[in-house]
Amino acid sequence: MKLTAFTRLVLVLAVTAWVFLLPIPAVAMILALELVILLYIKRDRATMAAIGTLTVFTALMIIFQMLFGSSLEVALTGGLRMFVMTTAFLCLLASTKIQDISQALVEKFHMPYEYAFMLTTALRFVPDFLSDSAITLDAQSCRGYSNRGNALKRLFAYLAVVKPLVMRAVAKSDTLALSMELKGFGPNTYRNRRPMKLGVWDYFMLLVTVLLCAYPLWSHRVGL
Repeated sequence: MKLTAFTRLVLVLAVTAWVFLLPIPAVAMILALELVILLYIKRDRATMAAIGTLTVFTALMIIFQMLFGSSLEVALTGGLRMFVMTTAFLCLLASTKIQDISQALVEKFHMPYEYAFMLTTALRFVPDFLSDSAITLDAQSCRGYSNRGNALKRLFAYLAVVKPLVMRAVAKSDTLALSMELKGFGPNTYRNRRPMKLGVWDYFMLLVTVLLCAYPLWSHRVGL
């Protein structure tokens, strides 16, 4: 089943809405389905690291909510919803090319091409930034970098990693800007590509998505 980037974006937005409309057991089922799809699409070290990092972040979020007075049920519910929404975007990035996402935003969602390019470029730079941070940390460790001591000392010591990391990111952004200028980036960038056409499976999934989004609202209205 081959879906266009537009349909996949609609599905991700629908999942973002479902986590607030559906009961918690249904949200947990969506999470299990997302994890199966994500591991089926791309089961490598980076994907496992992303899932692990997201799990740790969710656990910290739950702990902080409880420290600020939220009940355990409210904290777990908020963490589950955040986990489901983030995993949906991970599935989108793992299964869809960045160029197709940008084209769908411009053609189907009528987003200005400058904003679409900035959004997709930011998504593209995330894995590069994580890779650069690991490389910079290894390089600074070879030069005698150490993060031992109290929290304040660790914070000041980490500046030795942040400074070259920021300089590397700025250099990459300058190179990207120069490349865009030389290639004549503009509104015709997306118009010159083949138009994105929806297929049978796209219309089917869009219909199913509309029905699933409308059912909770309809059932709540009639009092079911």
